[in-house]
Amino acid sequence: MKVCFISFEYPPKVLGGLGVYANQLVKGLRDKGIDVLTITWGDRNEYSDHVFRIFTPDVLYWRRFFFINKAVSLFLSLNRSKKFDLVHLNGAYPIRRNFKIPTVCTFHSTNFPQFISGFHAFSSIKTLEDQLSLVFRNPVGILADIFSARLSDKIICPSLSIARELQSYCFVRDDKIKVIPNEVDLKTLDAVKAPDARLLEKYGIAKERFVLFVGRLTYLKGVDYLIEAFRLVHEECNDIKLVIVGNGPSMPYLRSFARDIDGVLFVGRVDSPNLKKLLYESCFAVVVPSIHDTLPTVVLEAMMNKKPVIASNVGGIPIMVRSGKSGFLVKPKDSESISHYIKTLYQNPELRRKMGEYGKKIVEKRFSCGRMVTETLKVYETMLSQEKPGHSDLKEPAEPRIRCDNLTFDACGR
Repeated sequence: MKVCFISFEYPPKVLGGLGVYANQLVKGLRDKGIDVLTITWGDRNEYSDHVFRIFTPDVLYWRRFFFINKAVSLFLSLNRSKKFDLVHLNGAYPIRRNFKIPTVCTFHSTNFPQFISGFHAFSSIKTLEDQLSLVFRNPVGILADIFSARLSDKIICPSLSIARELQSYCFVRDDKIKVIPNEVDLKTLDAVKAPDARLLEKYGIAKERFVLFVGRLTYLKGVDYLIEAFRLVHEECNDIKLVIVGNGPSMPYLRSFARDIDGVLFVGRVDSPNLKKLLYESCFAVVVPSIHDTLPTVVLEAMMNKKPVIASNVGGIPIMVRSGKSGFLVKPKDSESISHYIKTLYQNPELRRKMGEYGKKIVEKRFSCGRMVTETLKVYETMLSQEKPGHSDLKEPAEPRIRCDNLTFDACGR
């Protein structure tokens, strides 16, 4: 089987979850003997080791638009000689041309709900870049969602919430969607060795004395509500710290917001897997206070490192975090609940231990062992077994039924 995988993000240019997914999926498919050629963004045009890198102008909000036009042209040229069996898009793009072969698209998020959330909270968005992103990036993203959904024969979503959003505003049929949750690479994570804990002294923090946030600093991540929660915690527990890992447009505002709170530490982006593992292993809890999110990898990484997670009850997070078992779910923007659960976990080491153990079992059972790769390969094989694979016409479904054969959910989507 010959597959062309088109992804704006691909190692070493990994900006977030799309790049992690691309690396894991392509590697897993090749390990199973699938011939995968990747087209991705690069600093210059080059080809090496089954990867074509396309030079793309680094224009804010428009990089992916410029990239996909070149990527489609390159694909059509390569397909004349390589005769691909199918093409897989990693993420939605504003595509204007048909690939003329079976097409799969993985939607990691949808833009319309983000736009609505941001529109309602526009007055509370404190940074110009976040405001511009809402005005310029999201509308383009909405068009990309619609175009990609229309041109794809099969859609893969990491969570039921994304699948339902696509049904709602892209009018995608339920039988066109397959829910395949993302996973973590357990072997790679286990192979990473954390440095000596004394390195924490560089940051002025002690083991089991800090709560951790890891992610891009934008208004959708809700970090300001976490900082407000920590302010409340610090009034009673002044011996702990809040460590914030990541960069983003909200960084200046968040630094200013936390200026008068002792114990809030911004360490920037951490690319070293060893240092990141040290931070996970040494904290007593991980907080994911998102206003809107899908299936954040940080939740799986935290649980893999046996840490309880306090997270917003949004998107696909409820299928990962069992409230009261592996952590706690809270309403978005609820600083008081976040504060309560931080204090609860800090004051109960045995509860932290039990939740950490339970969380790791969830990851090992549902989000590992190559299930994502195996299920994706089944999608490919099903498509290619059809006599006449063609592009499906979109129409509003009679019922919002989503296929998710490999997971069992209760009434709350968990």
